Order: sequence, then structure tokens, then C-alpha cells
Amino acid sequence: MNYKTPSYLYFLISIFLSNVGFLSSQNIELIHDDPFTKEQIELFKSIKPQLKSIEQRFASKQANFSQKNATSLYVNYIPVKIHIIRDNNGAKGLNISKLENALGTLNESFEGSDLEFFICGDIDYIDASEYVVIKKGEIDDLLESNNVENVINLYFSPSLINEYDQVICGYSNNSRGSDFIVLKNSCASNISTLSHEMGHYFSLLHTHGTDNNGLTTELVDGSNCDTDGDGICDTPADPKLSSSNVNDNCEYTGSETDAHGHAFNPDTENIMSYSKKQCRTHFSNQQLARMYAFYVTQKHYLSCASFSADFSASNTETCEETLAVNFNNNSLGVTKWEWDINSDGVIDYTEQNPSHTFETGIYDVTLTVYKESKQITKTYDKLIKVGIHTEYLFDENFNSFEIAGDNGWTVKDVNNSGYNWLITHGDSPSEETGPLIDHHNAKGELNKFIYTEASGANKGDIAEFISPCIDIIHENSELEFAYHMFGENIGELHIDIKTSNGYINDVVKPIIGSQQMERTDAFLNKTIDLSSYVDETINIRFRAVRGDGWKGDIAIDNVFLKTISVPISDDSVRLYPNPVKGNLLFVKADELESNEIAHYSISNLMGQQFASGVVTDRPIDTSKLASGSYLLTVFYQDHKVSKRFIK
Repeated sequence: MNYKTPSYLYFLISIFLSNVGFLSSQNIELIHDDPFTKEQIELFKSIKPQLKSIEQRFASKQANFSQKNATSLYVNYIPVKIHIIRDNNGAKGLNISKLENALGTLNESFEGSDLEFFICGDIDYIDASEYVVIKKGEIDDLLESNNVENVINLYFSPSLINEYDQVICGYSNNSRGSDFIVLKNSCASNISTLSHEMGHYFSLLHTHGTDNNGLTTELVDGSNCDTDGDGICDTPADPKLSSSNVNDNCEYTGSETDAHGHAFNPDTENIMSYSKKQCRTHFSNQQLARMYAFYVTQKHYLSCASFSADFSASNTETCEETLAVNFNNNSLGVTKWEWDINSDGVIDYTEQNPSHTFETGIYDVTLTVYKESKQITKTYDKLIKVGIHTEYLFDENFNSFEIAGDNGWTVKDVNNSGYNWLITHGDSPSEETGPLIDHHNAKGELNKFIYTEASGANKGDIAEFISPCIDIIHENSELEFAYHMFGENIGELHIDIKTSNGYINDVVKPIIGSQQMERTDAFLNKTIDLSSYVDETINIRFRAVRGDGWKGDIAIDNVFLKTISVPISDDSVRLYPNPVKGNLLFVKADELESNEIAHYSISNLMGQQFASGVVTDRPIDTSKLASGSYLLTVFYQDHKVSKRFIK
């Protein structure tokens, strides 16, 4: 990119993990980190599984490119708006040559992340003596008057201090609608300052972890590298580097040992460390991958109003074997377009608004646009899905998923606000909402589940989770799913069905508000009658509406199709003991072949369901059922039988 022509030139708050804090000073001895709010901490924890999944795919992709002696197919271009603060007379502003050098160094350090920064629009000169000395946390008026939405706002000030009136080099905020970094002018020329702050903006911790005052808990042998320290495994455990334990040759001179007595051997040249400034020169490979993953999941909205690469599609999914799509270019200030409709590196179209017919498959789409000698690129992953059908016996527990949009499922952040469906396992990432222990399968194995993360979003935001195409071939078919909705800010869950004529909203009564009494309560089950859709192909849409606070995660699991047309002989299914003794109920289905799977559901005599699962040799735990009479229904393929039992 060319930075010598100045005229060319939402989500969460500064999530550097647990308590890494809002402040990041290059005068490292002066750091006074602020604790994060509980919401900020929970938000990062919630997206970490998805980040790690994307990191793994990114690393695999980079390895393939390396074998071909190429760095990448496409780079994602990140817009930066430059604000230079001067006094009332226009003096004390940052020198343009220093700005160009700083941005050049920034892009060098990010090489390998598939992220590159460019200056969006003209430089904004702010001649206001009251901001010549900026105090952290006291610039709301400055931001309100000058911040530009959907770009990274980079402010350069003659002087910068923290809340303790100590001189610092910079700090950053990546909450949507803010998106800013503030730097002291004299620190702009430092090789690592801007890169360090941009690393924080894209979610990186200091290499010594969340505690700037104590010794890291990360072990030298790396056995807890994923959870302790900076949560990244290719950065060695760091006992907190500083100018006192790193010499002028960038060698670690300290003698600290970890909890097992092993001597530390930290990377003194990592940009996210507190090592000497002149030593900090690079990010690790996993740090680069994590910043890319954070961009893909949380910062994809960044776009320059005067020069952007963006587009929309007339259709993105179908159950048919082909799909005709009209692409509409939404880019601004562009004179040339290059479309790669399957992101294979081959340009397919060069017109402004092409049309293309896709065949069965899942496709990424990339648009590269040009303005004079400059270019930027935008890729939408898994944008087009054509003819992706479920198996005949549709039974999805999400355990094979890496991200929520795998296996032909589609996730949509309708309001582009960061409110979306994610995947996790174990406990819900957020406290005071979501399941404490997830929905286990019949073998007691740990399941993954899909959920909406309410933190960082706005009231009324909508997230859609859409199934692949489901063929309804039997009468009396039903769809069942498990759901967990606990928290004082739970919003709404709507179930819609898409047919060849479009969507039918709310095919069952919307589920509104908290449904469980405690986080530890089991998932509930909901059944949808699909008998009216026989001989049709449909999609199921789970449509979540965010409530009025962060304690409002909605989880779903075990979505499966029950095709019921031939009853099982009553004698072929046996329940014992009946009445139940000691809370354990055994189910025996004699007609099952060894390779067949049978499901069961438990309901009261009014039809309200309480539990479901897979029939195995293990007993069913009925401890959560109150005393009374119940129906246990067993079904497999197109068979069904109900048996009454007493608890």
C-alpha cells in the first residue's frame, strides 16, 4: 500500500481477556491496568472456541500456501482514519513522515495475518489546545465530535497520560461505535508501539498474561498454555519481561522459575511483551492467526466510506441443485472490479454487478476493487449454499461442528451488531445465564451446543440459525429440539419454516423469557408437527431476539427429525421397573437391529415433554421428574410406540 498520499488517504470493549485491562502503555513501568467488567470478560470467553476453530483453519490454509511458495490468496484491508491533534495555532502535530513510517512498520508486523491497514479519507487535523494533553478516559467529547463509524480511529496527540497523571504511549478501545487507538506522537516512531496497541485491538493479551503485578501462572512446559498466560501456545511462558531483566542484546537475564521450578525462557522479541521497546519486533504465528480470527468473527464490518469493497447477493441458499445469483456491488469510489465467485484465486467476472449460476456446494465469494493504483479485497466465507440436504434420518447434535455455520447450517447476524449464534461445550461461557452443564447424550459424552451470546449486543437484535434442507417424506413427521433459556434478560426464540414459497413465521408459539429456574436445570424439549409439509423440502429457522441485558443467552441442541408412520408392537418395548424405583428406568426395544438408533421422549399425560435421548443399555435418570404418571415414547425410522409408567 502507498501511504505517501494523505488525500487517498461494534462489539466489545478492548477484550484483552480476563483483566488485561483497558490501558496499554509503552512506558511499561507506569502501567496501571483497569479491570474489565464481568460482561467484557464473559464475552471473550464465549467466543474463544470459535476463534480457535478459525485459527486452526487459518493455519492449515497458510501451510498450503507455503507449500506453493505463496503467502495468501487474498488480504483483508482494514481502514484506519487518522486524527492528528494540534494546538489552536496548528502546531505540535505529528510529522507526516513519522505517520507513514509508523503505518509501514504496522503492516510489516502484521504480515502473515491476512490483514493490511490503509488510510481511509483525508487526514483529520484537530486544532484544539485542550486536547494537546489527553488524559485516558476523559475524551468523550473528542470522540463524539471526531470518531468515524466502522473504521479504526487512530488519534495522535502531543502528550498522553493515564488516570494517575503518568505519561504513557497509548491505549485502545474496540467496542463497536468507538473503535479507537490513542498514541503519543513521540511513540509513533517506535517500532512496536502501534503494532502493540493494534494487537490489543484485535484481542491479544500481553504475553505475561492478565496479571501485570504478579508472576504468570503459565508453566514453562506449555501444559496449560491454552488457558493461562496469554492463552496462546506458541508464545513461551513469560515471567513479565522488562528493562530490568532484558539486556541490550535482547537476552533474558532473569532467574525466575514457574510453579514446577522450571526456569523461564521467554521470547524477548514478541511485540505483546513488556520487553525493551527496541527488542519487540514480531508476532507469533498463532497471534497472527488469532487476530485474523477476531477480525473474521467480530470486526468484519470495518469499511471505508470513500473506498470500500462490499457487495450483496440476491439469493444465498437453496434446496435446489442450482442457484442463480445476482451480485450487487456496494463498493464506493471504485473504478475496477474483480469477482472470484468461489475464492479459488481465479477471477471469474470483471463487470460491476455480475450474475452467476452456482451448482450444488458451499462457496466463499471474494470481491477485489481498485481505485487508481490502490486495491482492497473483501471475502464472505460460506456465503452461497446450494442443494445442501440433511441425511434421511436427520439427527444433529452439533458435536462435529467447529463453528455454528458448519455442515450446511447458516448463521446470520441480521442487525450486523455482533449478536449471532456460536458453538461451545461444557458450561455456558457467561455466568448468570445459559446452561451450567450442557445437554449430554445418552452415553454421557460431553456435547457441544449452539447458543446466542447476548453480551455486547443490543436489545431487539436478531440472530438467525438456519438448517440445511430437510426432506419430509413421511406423514406424521415431527421435529424435536432441546432448548435452554435461563437468565433475567432472556429475550425470545421463534421457530420458522421455509418452503418453496418462502418463510412461515412462528410455526409454534414463540418461547419468551426465562424457561429454566436455574442454570443447572436440564434442557427442555419442543416438538414441531411437520405433517402438513409431507413431500416438501423445508428449512428450519431458529430466530433469536436479544433481550434487554447480557444475562440472556439462548441455547439449543439435539435437533432431529422423527418420521413416524408404522407403530411398533407394544410388546416389543418394555419399561422396568414400573413403577420406577430409585430414579432409574430401563428401556428395552426388542425389534431394534444392532445398528439401528432409537430415540425416546418423556412427557406427561397432557403432552408436555420433559426429557429425550437415545435408547441404550444404560438406564434413564428420572430424578428430575416429580411423582406422577408419564408417557415414554420410543421411535426409530418410521416407527413409534408409547408406554405409560409411574414415578
